[in-house]
This record gives sequence, structure tokens and C-alpha cells, in this order.
Amino acid sequence: MAIKFLAVTFFFALVIILPVNVHYRNYRFPPANAPSISTYSPNPNVSPLRSGFVQRSEEAIAMVKEDSTTYPSSLLWMYVVFTYLFSALAMYLLVTTTQKIIRIRQEYLGSQTTVTDRTIRLSGIPSDLREEQKITETLENLEIGKVESVILCRDWKELDDMMAQRLVFLRKLEEAWTVHLGHSRIRSTQASRERAQSRAAVRQDAPLLHDEEDDHEQNHVAPYGEDRPKTRIWYGFLGLQSRRVDAIDYFEERLRRLDEQIRTTRKKDFKPMPLAFVTLDSVAACQMAVQATMDPTPMQLLANPAPSPSDVIWQNTYLTRSSRITRAWSVTLIILILSVFWTALLVPIAGLVSLKSICSVWPQLAFALDSNPISQSLVATGLPTALISLLTVLVPFLYYWLSTQQGMLSQGEVEMSLITKNFFFTFFNLFVLFTIF
Repeated sequence: MAIKFLAVTFFFALVIILPVNVHYRNYRFPPANAPSISTYSPNPNVSPLRSGFVQRSEEAIAMVKEDSTTYPSSLLWMYVVFTYLFSALAMYLLVTTTQKIIRIRQEYLGSQTTVTDRTIRLSGIPSDLREEQKITETLENLEIGKVESVILCRDWKELDDMMAQRLVFLRKLEEAWTVHLGHSRIRSTQASRERAQSRAAVRQDAPLLHDEEDDHEQNHVAPYGEDRPKTRIWYGFLGLQSRRVDAIDYFEERLRRLDEQIRTTRKKDFKPMPLAFVTLDSVAACQMAVQATMDPTPMQLLANPAPSPSDVIWQNTYLTRSSRITRAWSVTLIILILSVFWTALLVPIAGLVSLKSICSVWPQLAFALDSNPISQSLVATGLPTALISLLTVLVPFLYYWLSTQQGMLSQGEVEMSLITKNFFFTFFNLFVLFTIF
């Protein structure tokens, strides 16, 4: 769109507007008789650049006054007409491009057939509708399509904590087996090498006596010369007593007991939360459900496109709305405090660029830098660049951690929040702050 607009405006400007200006105003690129700034005699009270600029401006005004007598006023309508023409062209291109984007978007959405594209995220569910059957009836009463499945989120924190603990024990068990098998393989390789050397020495003395034995000997079998790995467990009053036990047996037993607890916990009825993932029978039904108003009460039964299952942060699905709002406002307050901190930190860094700023704060350092051009170059260019580069690399990690604490429901929302925070930091602190100071 921008290329089309610039091409049309350039064509009319080159074919119509420029010839008219050249013919009636004797326009040049630049005027042949325009003197340069260096030819002006400088005023002792005014800088040469400002003196030349003022004199050149006065000459330009005089040239306009001289040409205004010969310029036909009947051609002034040309500028008004082309202003309206270019404005109408811009609005026409905006409308046509928007319609094209909408058409392409609808074609793309209509071509999607995955389960994710047919699933909506229904939030703000009232307490009397927090059942799969009631949610199904509510959506089907809209007559936009059939509901295939409903996943009502519940307070799975107890089960999630058990699964996280199980993952820790599983990793430790894998580590213990890795250490044990690694020692065994090293011992087996050393034993095999020693037997091979001994067979080579014996074969030199009696090569025919040991050929049959070599064929039947199992070289891959080796005794375990290393003990099984150990781990320390703490028990007794306040866990002050400890002893070392076999790591593999200990972690296997902990995994077995934890698996039994998980199977028992899964049979419980968990508290339903005001969030559900509903899969409809078509993409069109999903889009209509997103655009429909299901409940006149604010912040109830809000439908949005659902992220993919791998993108959902399931630990945040059982957070209450008040908890999520509190987290969001807390992070926003922390961002404002950090913005003030970045300003206080970057203002001195921005002052290092100018020797005059250093002189106003630390005159001795400014005089020392002025007498040493290399040190001045390092302080004025190298040091601010290094500090800004370090902040640009480290700050996104801090903002990413803050974004994960806001209680967002998908990883995509977390990354979008990170991009917004990082853009605010980069724009305000690197462009605005360095421009002002």
C-alpha cells in the first residue's frame, strides 16, 4: 500500500507540480546563484553558521517577494486539489487493503481444521454453571454448533505438587543409574583390556591351545568393581539424624509410594474453577462463539481463542480472578519502580557522553580527560556503550521472570508481555532519555 501511494504521488508531483513550480518560480536544485555559507563575513557577536543562515533566509524571502508578482494566482487551486486528491487516494488504499487483509484472514481461518482452531477458552464461568453438562447446554442453546468436549479446569494444585515431586525423584533415580552403569562400563572396559593383553601374551607362547577358548569366552561380561551409589537421608527429631543408603533402592521405593498417592489423589473431586476449554464441531462455530456475547453481566462467560495444549500454563489455570488481577497490578507497580531506577541509573551514563556535563559535576576529571584524547574517547564512547549493552542483555531476563509471575494462561501471552516491557524500556531509556540528557 505504501509503495502504491508513494508511486502515484511521485508521478503527479514529477509530471504536474514540479513543472509548474519550475516554470513560474524559476526553481533550481539548488539555485545556481545561491551563495554558500562560507562566503559570508562572520559577525563577531554571532556564530558563522547562524550568521550565514540568517542572511540566506533573508535572501530567500526577497526572492519569494520578487517572484510573487509574476506567479499567477489562478494556479493556487492546484495545491488544494492535489491535497484532496492525495488524501482520497490514501483513504481508498487503506480501505481496499483492509478489505483484502480481512478476506485473507477469513480464508486462512476457514482452512484451519485442527482441534486447537475449534477450541475456545471460556472464562468467568458462574458458580452455578461449573459443570461440563451445563456448559454444553449453554453453548448449544446459542445454536451456533455442537459441542464435542468440555474440559473444566479444577484446583489441581495438590496433584501438580505431587507430579513435580515425582519428577524430582525420577531425575535423581536416573542420575543414580547413570552413575552406576557408567562405573560398571568403565570397569568392564578396563577388565576387557587386561584380559586381551593377557591373551595376547599367552598366544605368543602357545597360539594353538587358546584359539578354542577365545571363541567361547564372553568378553562382554565383567564383574562390577564399583559399589552402587549412595545417598544420605535425614530422619529423627527435627531431621538431625542421618545415614547413607543405597540411592537406587531408595529412590525406586519413593517413586513407588508416590505413584500410589497420585493414583489415590486422582480419584478425588477437585474444586471447579471459572475456566474451561470447549471444543466445537467446526471452526465457524468457534469464531461465532468468540464474537458472541453470552452473558450481559460484565466479566462473565468471556470466550477467546484457546492456545494449543503445549502452550497453556496449567499451573495458572486454577488461579482465581482476584489473584490474577493482584499479580498483574503488583508487577505493573514493580515496573514503574524499575523505570524510576533505570532513569536514575542511566542519567549519569548519558552524562558521560558530553565533556561539558562531566565538567559541571567533576571538573578535575573533565580537565584530565580533555588533556588525554584516548581516555576521553574511552569514557565518552566506550564506557556508555558497554554499560547500555550490558543492561540491554540482562534486563529482558528480569522482565521475563516478572511476566511469568503475572499469572497469564499461555506462554504466548507471557512472551507478548515481555516484548511490551522490553520495548518500553528500550524506547524510553535509550531514545528519550539519551535525547533529553
